[in-house]
Amino acid sequence: MSRTWQRLFALTVAVVMAVLMIRTFAHVPKNPSDQDEEEEKKEEAIKTPTRVSVQNGQTIITLDPETQSQIGITVAALKEITARQQLAAPAVILSAQELVTARNNYVTAQTALEKARANVEVAQQESDRLKALYQDNQNASQKALQSAQGTLRSAQADAQAAQQDLALQAAALRQSWGDMIPKWLVGDPPQLDRVFNQRDFLVQVTVPAGVASTVPETASLELPGSGYTQARLISAFPRVDPRIQGASFLYLAQNHFALAPGQNVSARLPVGGLVRGVLVPQRSVVRWQGNAWVYEELSPGHFVRREIPTDTVLANGVLVSGSLSPGHRIVATGAQALLSEEFRSLIQPED
Repeated sequence: MSRTWQRLFALTVAVVMAVLMIRTFAHVPKNPSDQDEEEEKKEEAIKTPTRVSVQNGQTIITLDPETQSQIGITVAALKEITARQQLAAPAVILSAQELVTARNNYVTAQTALEKARANVEVAQQESDRLKALYQDNQNASQKALQSAQGTLRSAQADAQAAQQDLALQAAALRQSWGDMIPKWLVGDPPQLDRVFNQRDFLVQVTVPAGVASTVPETASLELPGSGYTQARLISAFPRVDPRIQGASFLYLAQNHFALAPGQNVSARLPVGGLVRGVLVPQRSVVRWQGNAWVYEELSPGHFVRREIPTDTVLANGVLVSGSLSPGHRIVATGAQALLSEEFRSLIQPED
């Protein structure tokens, strides 16, 4: 037994010594030069080269030709144009549900009229037949003839009532929707189907009374978030927007993911005097903090972001006067990539 205990004691001592040696070597401090080298490698691993610098208070993005080609940067010189000043007017996207109901009511009234006219035609033929028989040696009784004539008068009265009902339906449509929409409901053109399927939206635009006589054929609708879409004039709209006292007009705009029935938007109408400036294409404009910006090329490969006004929106871009001049070179495609590059530089890697 004594030998066994001696062996166990020796084994325990050996294990304890081994553990102490491992802990001692694990806490040996590294050489300072080796530690600095390791930290530098870590920083190089997480540090991304920045293409953004600040010069004279301006944030400059510098890209070499290869990088510009990779992210699709193209540059174009601005050209001078002349357009009318625009008036901002409130607008609302209308729901097609009311129009669907009106269409169903009109079709029902039209169907009733066609049935009534068919009944008149049948009753007329029966009355004429019995009248001929009665006059031909009284081969039909007078009572049968009188009954057929009564049926004819009843059918004619039903047809007249159906005609009046259809006329009232058309009048109600004109009072609610103006002159053009009732013609759509009668003729069932492709435009009506697009509205019912929400591929197009009807838009109520309200303008001050003094502008009503010069309302334009097209208007620009400001989309929530960014961008604009064009709308074309349909007709005057015999309704009043409670937000503003003025004349209303009905426009038609293509569906957009940012639009929905009942939504309030802003419309821009070219009704002012002529203004001269440069045309900035829509694809060159980026949005940030609710404002519009473009990237100007200061020199080859060097770009700076500039804010632009959006008071005059055209079908193919924005007219800018003052801040940009003809000949200035701006980013035509890839502006969003530059915006991402600019703000990526503001994200500093953590230690």
